[in-house]
Amino acid sequence: MQDNSSDYIFKAYITNTAAYDSGERDNAGTWLYFPANAEKITAAFTEIGLPISATPDMYFFDDYVSDVPGLRLALPMYAHVDDLSMLAQELSDLLDHEFNKLLAVQETPLRLTDFEQFKEYPHNFDYFILIPGMNSDEALGRYQLYESGMVEMPEAWKAGIDPEAFGRKVRETDNGFFTDKGYVLLSGDEWEREKPMVKQDKEVKPSVKDFLKQAKKECAAREMLPPKADKHGPELGGMGKVPYYPGKAAGSV
Repeated sequence: MQDNSSDYIFKAYITNTAAYDSGERDNAGTWLYFPANAEKITAAFTEIGLPISATPDMYFFDDYVSDVPGLRLALPMYAHVDDLSMLAQELSDLLDHEFNKLLAVQETPLRLTDFEQFKEYPHNFDYFILIPGMNSDEALGRYQLYESGMVEMPEAWKAGIDPEAFGRKVRETDNGFFTDKGYVLLSGDEWEREKPMVKQDKEVKPSVKDFLKQAKKECAAREMLPPKADKHGPELGGMGKVPYYPGKAAGSV
C-alpha cells in the first residue's frame, strides 16, 4: 500500500505468517496506517493474501513507525489489528493539549513504556501536569512566585527571593522535568488501570427432565427421615395449649 496518509499515529508492517514462513517474503507484507478503518484493513489483508476474516494467528507486525516517542517499542509483534486501530483512534481523538502533554511526558523519565500504558493514557492524562513554555528554573521560580497563586507573601518580600534558586527547589520537590513543550510533573492522581470485563455466565434454566429428577431425589430423602415426635407448646396453668381464634379475644366463645 502506498503512503497516502499524512495524518496517522503510527504505521505497522503487517505480514502474512504463512507466506513469510514459506519463503515468499517479497509480497508477504505491506504498511498499514493507523487509525485504520475496515476498508483499509480489508485492502491490506487482500494485498498480502489474507482472507477478510483473518485471525491474529495468520499475521504479525514486523515493524512500526511513529512520531510519538517510545510508542514504536511498546507496540507488540503479535496483536489483533482491531486492538491496534482502537489504540490509534483513542490517541488520535485526544485534544491538542492532551496529546502535547503525552509528547512532553515521553521526553522524561515518567514516560510510558508498554502497550497497556498507552491504551490507558486517554483516561489518565490528568495523572500528569504540563505547564507549557516553562523550560528553566528561573522561569519556574517566577511562575511560582508571581503567577501560580501558591506563594502568599507581600510583593516586597518576593522581590528579595532569587527566582532561579526558588525554581530549582520547586523542581526538586516536585520531581519535575523540563521538556521542549514545558515543565512536567505528576499531579498526585491515581493511575486507573483498565479493568477487564467480567464475562457473566448465561443463566441456564433447568429442563423438565432435570426438574423431575430433582423432585424425585427430594421425595426419596424425605421418606428416609424418621417420623417427627408430636410436639406441644408449653403448658399454661395445666390446661395445655390454648387455641387461638383470629378476631376473638382469648377465652371468648
